[in-house]
Amino acid sequence: MLSGHAAAPAPAALKTFFEHEGFGGAPMQRRFANHLFVNTMMNGRKTALMIDSGCPQTLIDRDSARRIGLRVQDSKGYVVGVSGNAERAGISKLSTLAMGNCTFQNVPVEVAAEQQINFIARPHLDGLFGAHEMSRFGMVIDCARQMIYVNPKGASAATSQKLAQLLAGRGFVRIPMHFNPEHHLEVDAALNGHPAKLIVDTGSALTLISSPIAAASGASMSPNMSYHGEGIGYFKQLTLGNLVVNNAEVGVAHVAKFVGAGLLGEEYLSWNFAVIDVGGMNLFMRPPESGPAKKR
Repeated sequence: MLSGHAAAPAPAALKTFFEHEGFGGAPMQRRFANHLFVNTMMNGRKTALMIDSGCPQTLIDRDSARRIGLRVQDSKGYVVGVSGNAERAGISKLSTLAMGNCTFQNVPVEVAAEQQINFIARPHLDGLFGAHEMSRFGMVIDCARQMIYVNPKGASAATSQKLAQLLAGRGFVRIPMHFNPEHHLEVDAALNGHPAKLIVDTGSALTLISSPIAAASGASMSPNMSYHGEGIGYFKQLTLGNLVVNNAEVGVAHVAKFVGAGLLGEEYLSWNFAVIDVGGMNLFMRPPESGPAKKR
C-alpha cells in the first residue's frame, strides 16, 4: 500500500507530466562512485537507499536492520553478488518506507551483510531499493534528471503509453525490457553485432561485460588488462534495441553465472538520458548528439 501526491518541484516536462498523472516523486542524489540514492525514512528512522534496478528485491544491510529495530527471520536463501560472492539472507518487513512525498507500507525486504556498498563513497547507504517494489508501484526512474516517480495505484498501461508518445516526440528510442527467470530486468542488445542480453542496472556505476562474452564478441582489450582478464574493453558498436552506441568503452570482468552477458550500467544510462519505466517495462534512451537535454 502506498500514498502519494503531486511531486515537489523538479525541472522540465516529465515533472509536469507525472503530476498530471497523479504520481508522487522523490529527488535522487548521486554519490562520488556514480551511485544514485534517495534519502528515506524506514520505520520513522532517517536512512538512505541506493536505487538499484539490478537488485530483484529491496535489500537492507544487517547493521542497518539492527539500528532501525527490524525483526529478522532466518531463511535458506542467499544474496549473490556480481562476482559470485554469496551472503546468507534473512527476511523482514518494513512497516513504512517513505521517500519524497511517497510512503510505502508493509514492504517485504531481504536482510544481508552489505557493508561493501559503503566502501567507496559517502554518504552512508542502508541498503538497496530493488525491482520488486519498482514494478509493484509502476516506478519510473529519470537517470539524468535524478528523479523517481511512483504511482500510488500501481502500474498503468495508459500512462506508460502516454509516456512513450511524449518521449518519442523528443527523440527517445524505446527499448523493451523483460524480467528474466531470476527477476532481473533485461534488454536485448548486441556487442559488435553479436546478440546479448544485458541487465539494466542503475546500481552498477559502470557497464560491465563478461570476459568470455567480450572476447567472443571481438572486443579490443586494454593493454592494462589483468592476468585474470579484468579491465577495460572497447566495442565498435554496442546496440541496445534500435539505439547504437559507437566506440563503447566498458568494464570487462569474470562475473557470476546469473549476470549472463553483463550489466548496462549507470554511466551509459545517464549519458543517454535514460528514463526507465518499470511499470510499462520500457527503457527509453536518447543519444547525447540528438539534441540538448532541455528539449525534454
